[in-house]
Amino acid sequence: MKMSLFVCHKTYIAAGLGLVVVLLLIFANPHKGPCNVAYIPLHGYMTTYIPESEVATSSNASDQTASEEVTQAIRQAAANPNMKAVVLEIDSPGGLPVAGQEIEEALKQVQKPTVALIREQGDSAAYMSATGANTIFASDFSDVGDIGITESYTDNSKQDESNGVTFNQLSIGKYKDMFNTDKPMTPDEQALAMQELQANYQDFVQIVADNRHMSVDAVTALADGSSVTGEEALKDGLIDKIGNIDDVRNYLTEKIKRNAIICGVDADR
Repeated sequence: MKMSLFVCHKTYIAAGLGLVVVLLLIFANPHKGPCNVAYIPLHGYMTTYIPESEVATSSNASDQTASEEVTQAIRQAAANPNMKAVVLEIDSPGGLPVAGQEIEEALKQVQKPTVALIREQGDSAAYMSATGANTIFASDFSDVGDIGITESYTDNSKQDESNGVTFNQLSIGKYKDMFNTDKPMTPDEQALAMQELQANYQDFVQIVADNRHMSVDAVTALADGSSVTGEEALKDGLIDKIGNIDDVRNYLTEKIKRNAIICGVDADR
């Protein structure tokens, strides 16, 4: 069965730094001096991994973030005694649910202050990731939330028929071809898909409720697949503070009881 997507319905343009570069900046910042706050970007579409062939041949790789790389960076920051806090900087419409959950769970394991900073977008699976942080900041103009899931797809069967294309089904298993775009979905297939989507939706709502210390009913009332501005998200309890990287730095300076210097962002101090 096809994996459901926790992804915002809006069109996005996101070009982020590669995690390979960022991993180097987390623990050493030779151009800007020593740093004590790990800075990890989550940009573009979220997936669990990016194939090596795509990294080597496609510029699309820069519009994606692999959860395996983000979680590795989080764990390295957690284990590094020189890192006193972690900032996950988010500009993403979401993506695969497993990717969101892996990052969310990795953040919750960090025994240091963690901050998620939502810039332009922190939607769907990206918002799920943010909830793993101790504190969520967002721009007042940002898109936040979009708690919902989709597995919608295009049925090409009528177009195929008009073009003289015949779908020859050769499969074993009642549901094996249920997401094949060259055949219409049967009622049983649709019922099974919706059952899975409902289960995933409930899990998403529960994760947000647990991490944000909200009731399931309160989250469900907000979980209609829409996104809200940062200001509205603050009112709804989806984030903790309105702010930017400067506000995060000031906040962490108080939390870690020393001058917070964010790797890859701050100059010498």
